[in-house]
Amino acid sequence: MFKTDGSVHYSGIANEGKTAEILNEINYFDNEVKTVGGTKHKEDAVSGSLKLSVKDKKRLSSGSFDWLNTSRYNFIFGSHFDSFKFMIKSLREEDTYSRQYAVDGVREQFASLCSDAFDILTKDQVCDLIADSITHGIDYVFVNDQENSVLYQFDPKDHPASKLARECDSIELVSSKKAKSSRKVIFIKDGVKYDYGIRLRVTSNNGINAFLGLSKSNKNSQIVLKLQQDAVHKLVKDHIECETISYA
Repeated sequence: MFKTDGSVHYSGIANEGKTAEILNEINYFDNEVKTVGGTKHKEDAVSGSLKLSVKDKKRLSSGSFDWLNTSRYNFIFGSHFDSFKFMIKSLREEDTYSRQYAVDGVREQFASLCSDAFDILTKDQVCDLIADSITHGIDYVFVNDQENSVLYQFDPKDHPASKLARECDSIELVSSKKAKSSRKVIFIKDGVKYDYGIRLRVTSNNGINAFLGLSKSNKNSQIVLKLQQDAVHKLVKDHIECETISYA
């Protein structure tokens, strides 16, 4: 179905960063790779019946990418944010001055709610979320290292975090002073701690001003839950066996 000759090299591909075009140029799959748009699809592209997740990175050693980014957070946080949403609805009925005066207080309250949300999560909830977000509905993951013109391809079921999420004895959710709305997920098995760059974030997609109807660029904002992959370079080079495709 696809080439499995390890590290391969192709030249003459001008569309750096356009993973679908790269895969088609080298005839990687039997079927054409087509990009899929919209938020209703978890996959970024398809090739026949295969569903592909594509992560473009200008530099592997900086930044992160999302395994999950959803405003449907109730399945895990329940009614935790209900009072905040009711408050926002009431504030949006106030005049502009009153809403502007409330911004700092609302921002502080929302940050505290996001931080407290992690305290209500159980180990099983977090582990199920991780395993399902990484593996469900995706056949192959492609990480595009644009800086070095290399594609890393792997089966999401081989991600060590998806395996440990099903097998670990416990987890730790580690916070930092700078990122109160996120937690690094550490897996613990047989007394050994494992860090595979998995991070949970609870935040807003457009900010507090948009929540209050004060943003010129966004009419509203939503609470979003994210599952992120940090340390991408360590994942593809140290933690998981990848096929590498050089396209420069």
